[in-house]
Order: sequence, then structure tokens, then C-alpha cells
Amino acid sequence: MTNIETTQTEAPAPDRRFGEEILLDYVTGSLDEATALMVAAHLDLCPDARETVDLMTRVGGALLDEAEPVAMRDGAFDAVMALIERQPTDAQAGRVIDDELSALPQVIQDRIAACGGKWSFVTPGVKAMDLGFEAPQGSADSAPGEVKLYRLEQGKGVPTHTHKGSEVTLVLTGAFADGRDRFGPGEVSVASPEITHRPIAEAGDTCFALAITDAPLQLTGALGLVQRALSLGGSD
Repeated sequence: MTNIETTQTEAPAPDRRFGEEILLDYVTGSLDEATALMVAAHLDLCPDARETVDLMTRVGGALLDEAEPVAMRDGAFDAVMALIERQPTDAQAGRVIDDELSALPQVIQDRIAACGGKWSFVTPGVKAMDLGFEAPQGSADSAPGEVKLYRLEQGKGVPTHTHKGSEVTLVLTGAFADGRDRFGPGEVSVASPEITHRPIAEAGDTCFALAITDAPLQLTGALGLVQRALSLGGSD
């Protein structure tokens, strides 16, 4: 993991950081690629979480030094080689898509370069970029979710929505408020099916946020009616 200096003046609030369980999964390589990317970006923005991971890594290294060697499981070498091949090349890692993105954690810039991400229109003042991960799926009977980078201009936000599954959002720059609370750089917002909200970027820096959903968002109000009508039309 590459540690990057951050200009953030306040550390993320304790209740808006990733917990020790998911940090341990990150250290042991147990997370899926999209979640691992989100945790890596969080570590760049949260000194306390980074310190916890550094400690876990040191403890794990000490335990590994004392452990008896064991045979590699079948397919382990192929899995490692596949992971290496997925890493961005030097040319990709050094390419910044535009100057504005240079404020994002390097791991996010590298992912954008590796997948060739392009912005798409969401609503006025809001754009999204698919980061090219396999779509997460919370349950077999639901449509898959998405892994996207969002760009919100100040005062702009995504439409009011609820959730068919879970939505985890990491603020990278700027801040947004969603009617429940305010989330700033490095802070994690978790929304479940019971929550209806509308994240709106605050004044100041442009808000960039990484969001992972394991099922489609459900729009409310008039837009929700349009969404359901289009869904029914597509099922014919």
C-alpha cells in the first residue's frame, strides 16, 4: 500500500471509519477487489485507520516468521499471477485523466487509468464513472449493483432514493449532506433498504465519492414512477 500525504485537516469521525474486522480482511487479502480499493483509498485519508493496518501488518509478519511452513494450496500460484496482471502498468499508473482528479488518492487515479473510465451524465451537476469492476450482487433474486466514482458540484446531488440492498459510499474530496448527517473526506456512509436520502454536495471543493451498491438504487417520487415504468417496459 502506498501512503500519501493528505491535506485533510480533520480525521474522519470514529463512527464513520471502517472497523477493525474489515481492515483485517484487507490486510489478509480477503476482500473483493472493489471493496479493497475503497479501503485503500480510506487509508490514504484516515491516519488512524492507516496506523491500525500498519500494526496489523507488523503483528501478522511476526506471527508468520514463527509459523511452520505449509504447502501452497492448489491454484495459489495462478491466483497470485492473475492479481499481478490486473495491476496497472507504470504508464497507466502515471497517467492522470485530468488535473481535477489529481486531488484523489493515487489508488483511485490508478484505477481510472487502468479501466479507461469515462464520465456519464446523472443529473445536472452530477456525473458518474463506472470503474470496471464485476458488479456486486447482494442476493440471487436481485439485479446486480454498481461500483462508481461520483462527481458532485456544490449544491447538486443525486435524486432522492432508497435501496434494494446496501450502499457504501466513501467521500474522497469535498463533503455532502444527505438529510441524516454530513460526510467529509475519508468518511464512510452506509445506507440500507430502510434509509431514504438525497446526498447533496456542500459549498467548497467539488465532492468526489466512491460508491459500491450490491443492488440497484430505487428512486422515489416522480422519478421513481418513471424508473419503474421503464423497468416494466424492459421486461416485456
